[in-house]
Amino acid sequence: MDVDMRWVISLLVAVLVGYSLSIVINASVSAATLVGFGIEVSLSDRLDMIAKEWVGLGTIYLPLYLILHAICFWLLGLVLRNRAVTTVIARATYAGVGALSLMTFYLSFDAVMGSGGVVVASTRTTAGLFAHAATGAVSGFLFQLLTRGPASQSD
Repeated sequence: MDVDMRWVISLLVAVLVGYSLSIVINASVSAATLVGFGIEVSLSDRLDMIAKEWVGLGTIYLPLYLILHAICFWLLGLVLRNRAVTTVIARATYAGVGALSLMTFYLSFDAVMGSGGVVVASTRTTAGLFAHAATGAVSGFLFQLLTRGPASQSD
């Protein structure tokens, strides 16, 4: 497969997985809040919440997630090019950049827009912020895993 096409497909897969995890976290926090108020939330309600949030946030959050990770992973690729880096270090670095990029995005957005302008409501708490940053780490790890050719995964 062409290197550029592998990069694009890997980016899309990694972003869709990370975005989906982020939506599941957000819907789970929303459902837990409703349960805390004494409202019963069934499994079908939870799945419906996830589906609606996936589509609803897809117009704003998904493009931001994609652009942010495309830029960060491209820049990191330039930094790591022609460097002797083990696979473990490379995967950890991409995971770290994925997590830090999302955390920076959320904190910057909050600083500019205030808490009322938060893109994903569950990032208002520290635990939610770290959980969403973890989705960026998953995206980075998965991106690096997918961009490596099968022959180079043995080291």
